[in-house]
Order: sequence, then C-alpha cells, then structure tokens
Amino acid sequence: MNAKKIMGAVLVALLALTAFAGVAAATDYGTVFTYQNTQNAGVGTSNVALPEGVWTNGAATITVGADKVVYPGANFVAGTYKLGEDKVYVTNPTATYPVNAVIGGDINYLVANGGNVYEGSTLSISVNPAAKNIDVTNVLITYPNGTVLNISKGDIQGTNLTADKGTYKIQAIFDKGTKFVAGVPANLLLDTVSALTFTVVGEDDATISGSVDTLYAGESLTVTVKGTPGTVYELNFNGFDPVSEDQFVKLNIEAAGKYNFTMPNNGEATFQATIAATTKDEASVKLVNNTNANDEFGTVEFTVAAALIEAKLGADSYYIGDTIVISGTSTAGITDSDYDFYITGTNFKKTLLTDNFEKEGKTWEVKLPTADVNETGGAKKLDVGTYTISIQKSGVVVKTVAVALKQPFISILEAPEVVVQETEAKFIINAEATTNSIKAYVFGTNYFFAVPADQISVDKELKNKFTVKLTEDNTNATNMSTGQYFMVFQHPMYDGKFNIGELGAKFYLNTSGNAAETVAAAANETFLFDVNDRQTANAAQALCDALDTQNIDDMYVKYSFFVAGQDESFSISEIPSEVVKGDKIVISGVDTANAEKTIVVEMISTAFAAVPKEEVSSAAFIVVTAEVAKDGTFEVTLDTSDLNVDEYSLSVVINDATKKNTKVNIIEGADEPVNPEQPEQPEQPEQPEQPEAPATPGFGALAALAGLGA
Repeated sequence: MNAKKIMGAVLVALLALTAFAGVAAATDYGTVFTYQNTQNAGVGTSNVALPEGVWTNGAATITVGADKVVYPGANFVAGTYKLGEDKVYVTNPTATYPVNAVIGGDINYLVANGGNVYEGSTLSISVNPAAKNIDVTNVLITYPNGTVLNISKGDIQGTNLTADKGTYKIQAIFDKGTKFVAGVPANLLLDTVSALTFTVVGEDDATISGSVDTLYAGESLTVTVKGTPGTVYELNFNGFDPVSEDQFVKLNIEAAGKYNFTMPNNGEATFQATIAATTKDEASVKLVNNTNANDEFGTVEFTVAAALIEAKLGADSYYIGDTIVISGTSTAGITDSDYDFYITGTNFKKTLLTDNFEKEGKTWEVKLPTADVNETGGAKKLDVGTYTISIQKSGVVVKTVAVALKQPFISILEAPEVVVQETEAKFIINAEATTNSIKAYVFGTNYFFAVPADQISVDKELKNKFTVKLTEDNTNATNMSTGQYFMVFQHPMYDGKFNIGELGAKFYLNTSGNAAETVAAAANETFLFDVNDRQTANAAQALCDALDTQNIDDMYVKYSFFVAGQDESFSISEIPSEVVKGDKIVISGVDTANAEKTIVVEMISTAFAAVPKEEVSSAAFIVVTAEVAKDGTFEVTLDTSDLNVDEYSLSVVINDATKKNTKVNIIEGADEPVNPEQPEQPEQPEQPEQPEAPATPGFGALAALAGLGA
C-alpha cells in the first residue's frame, strides 16, 4: 500500500472514532424512590446507580448527590426525570391496606378507603408495601382526637380501633435499612400517597339521601341508606306504597306506607321509586329506628311533578306540502292516546291534527302532512308563515314548538345549453314539497313534446330533486331538427295537483285531475289552447301565461337550449324584422364547429340618401364583435339607440364565413306624453332589501321566454 492510501485509511479511522465518540447511548435506570441510596442494588425494579446531577421533569427536579442519594427538589412530583438523555422514574414508596371488619362474630364486611367502620367492629388490617424489596416495620395510627401512635406492623393485626367514633388514619413507615440514606427522619419515609382513612360510626349515625329534588312522573328516585350491618331499619313513605323485590323497592304514589329491612353486611342499601301518577305535590321518605319510630335518622324530601315532555322539529322550516316531523321524549312514556297535537297561526283557528304516530318506550315521533291540514270547520289551507304546534294532555298544554312554512319553488340545477342530435340530454330540476312529481314540455319550430312520466325520475335520497331525460330517440334528426328549443317545467304546488293538463298537444284546465288522461274527461274541462295553432314561442308563452293566472296555484320555470347536428351544424335564434329605435336586438345561437372563433355582427343602412348634417347623433351602421364560447354557443347584443330610422342589412359572420343575412327595419316608437312638473316628494325611508329568487342557469336572454312571441 502506498503512502497516500495509508494516510487515507488512518484519516477514515480517526473520523469514525470521532463520530462514535460523539454518540452517547441513553440509559433507562428504571424506578427509584425519594431518599433512596442508589449505591445499593436490589432496590425498586432494577440495580440502580444513578449519575450525579439535577434531574428534571418539567418544573420539578430531583438531585443525585455525591453520596448517590435521590433528594426531592422543588415542586417534586412522581414521574419520569431526565439528565441529558438518561431517564429514571422517581416516586414515593407506597403500601396497600386490606381491612376486614367483623361484628358479633357473624357479620363480615370489607372497609374501603374513606369508608365507614361500624361501632363494635373488630378490624383485621394488613399493611403491604407495593414495591419490591422494601419493608414496612411500623405504622402510624392517627386517632379522631389527634393522638398519633407509632406501633409495630405486627401489632396492628386484630386491633380493636373502634373505641372512639370519628376518622382514623393509618400510614406505613418504610424500613430505612441500607436501602435509604442514613439519617433520613422516619416522617420522610412515611406513606403520604396511599394512606388508609376510615370513619367509625354508630347505629344512631345512619344516613339517608335521595338522587333528585324534583321527580317527574315516569322517572326513578334512588334512595340510598347507610347504617350498621345487621341492624333492622324502617322506611316511612309519605304518599308511597312499597313493594319489596330483594333489596330494591318499586314505589307508586298511592298511599302512605312503611318498609322494614335489615342492613346488609356492606352497610349500604339502595331503593328505587318510579312515579307513575301524582296525587301530591310533595313527597318524602323517612329513615327511622325499627323499634322506636321516634328515633329518626333523616328524611328525603322531593317535589312530584307531571311527566316532563321534550319536543323538537326535524327541520328549521318546511315548505307547504312537506310533512312536518316532530319527535321527542316523555319521562312517563307515551301512547297514542296520551297527547293531542294542535296547530294555530294568523287567521287560522286552533286545529286538531291528524297524526301519524310512532313510539318506542319513552321516545315518540309524529308526522304531520301539511298538504292535508284543513282548518277546523272549514276548508282553509295552511299558508306561508309561522305556526305554533301545541302538545296537549287532557286539555293542558305541556309543550309548544314553532314551525315556519315557506312557499315551494321550482328551479333548474343543471341543464345543457347545446344538445347534439341522437344523444341523451338530462335536466336536473329542484322542486320543493311535491310528492306528485313534475311535468316537462318541449317547444320548437313545428315541434311539441310532452315528456312522459317514465322519463321523469326523483332522486332516491333527495325527494325534491328530479331528472328529466330526453332520450336518443327524442333527439334524433327525424324528431328534433337543429335550432332553438324551449322547455317549461311545471310544479303542482299546494294542492298537489296539476291544475293545467295536456292531452294530444291540447292544454286544458284540470280541475278534476283527469283532463290529461282521457279525451272524454278532457271534454268536461275548460279548453285553453292547441299547440298546433300557435308558433313555437307563442305556444310556450301561452302555457306560461296560463300558469301565471292567480286561479292556478301551479308554478313553473322556463329554459331554452339549442339542438346541434352531429355534423356540428349552425343554428341561430330568430331575428325580428322590425325593431323600435332604442330597443336592443339579441342574437344568439350555436356553432360548435367554430368554438372560440370570432363572430362579427354588422348592421348597415340600405338607404342611399345622405344623412342630414343636423342629425349628428345618428348613425347608419353598427358593428359588434365577440367570441364563440367553448361549447359553441354565442350571444351578441345590438343597441339601436343611435341608429337612424331606416332599413338595415344585418349579417352574421363567424370565422370569416357569412352565416346569416336578413333585413331589419328600425322604426320610430310612440311619443311619450310630457308630464307636468310634479312637486318635490318628501324623502321616503329606505326599504329593506328583498331576497333574490334562485338563479336559473342558462345563457343570457335565451333563459327567459318573455317576449318570445315578438
């Protein structure tokens, strides 16, 4: 190996040693106790030899000194402490104190920490360290009078500590031996974490407590009695008739009574009272001595009230025609005949509702179809507004809820602007509060189509969402030529009936509900119009006008779209031949072959006469350019305000190719009457802003049918 290679190898080795030296392995030292001498093995759970330093656990610290003793520092709490990456779990040693008590040689019971020991009991107490390899030599007993006795661990077994009533405390003192630092005072090795306390009570210290202060019919009252095991006690019931079932008593408010029972070995008995009906507003349960009723230990008093009922609406508001859902609970349970439901509102008398009632235990649900509600004694229907629904029992109102009723509406959620021949088209319609579907009609040049019911479907989850489908057979070239088409979607509204129906392209008033089913039925209805007697736009507008009348409650929404050929043919809306000066001309259509290309619409006067010099504000031509949309649709608006009254040649050019040429006459409008100057009116207060109706998707003027007959 040459010198360069030797030096390189040495350098690599030195770097490796340097890197290794910089990485110190973290050590987990297990568990140690405060004041533990960590130089000794076998303490806690591991052989501990902690490095010197201040170990931290957040704000708390412990210190390991040169003597290898763990000293608690500021804010000491048990937990994991770290010195660098090393860690150790530091805690105070603890013990357990199983206690068994015996009365009279045959009554045995266990004493829980903080529990009661009954006078005359003999205690058997064990003291066991919770940690390995730590011994308990003595215990401290603190008596109720404050006397503290330090006795041997062995001497506590079988000791009778119940000479005095009151609270006792027992604490283990851990053996220092060689496992804790020499010289540590005994009180620092005292169990301060899990010391045992118990209270010695006598027979006359029995107690009674109740779970509630007010008890509603159907609810349960829990009565807890604590006293000396083996002692017979008596419960006196004011307004109760107890029936014994083991250690539980079911109580009905019928008559006064009493109940004797022997306190079980655990010194506690529990009773339950279920209130089925009320005869008194106040009731009580008294605990007395079985042999001397005048020897009272306590009384539970509570107020008895009628059943508590809660109710809520299934929604914040409903549309007229929806079914209102009210659900709730009753503490006493509920049956069909328990409650009556009434509705009242502005100019609407209190009306008993026919309900669809469902119950399960203490929960219930009532469904109220708003379309079927008629005012008591008349045919008045629910109107838009806020109504109060009251829940009554035996003529007494126990709960009220307010419900807002809104007017249903119909709107278009999704709709195509261009339909290609021989393809399926879907129109997604939102129609609130209708269980009777909707109707849809298509109008076009020399074309009418009433969409059949099997092509109108409702969403399985959203009952107000409908899909109207035009099939490939509907849109083929034989049925639907290229061009503009109009649709009207009809909502039956409040009465759930289509008040205008269609049969064979003829529209009728549909008062019987059968006009759209048979010719014979239609003959008895009022005839409105025949689609074949009107041009496309006029027929569509005639239907809208009929639906707009106030004696028809049906609503509608209208829409327009273009049908394009599969060969990407051109279609354009009808251009009027005569326009009043100042009106706007809207030209729209579809040219899918020239999507995103430039469209130029030009109007040029055909007159040869010179324009008078004084008419400087008039013009003889307009040129407007725009861009065809990505889907091939276009719309251009021409403002005729500055044009001369004249005949014009209007041309539509897309991508330098002429698509349409026609003549348009601009005529004078009727003179507006000159009104005399009116006196200045006082300023009116600002009116609140009115909510806007839901927007209807579409493209500009094509989305509305108003003026289509022009």
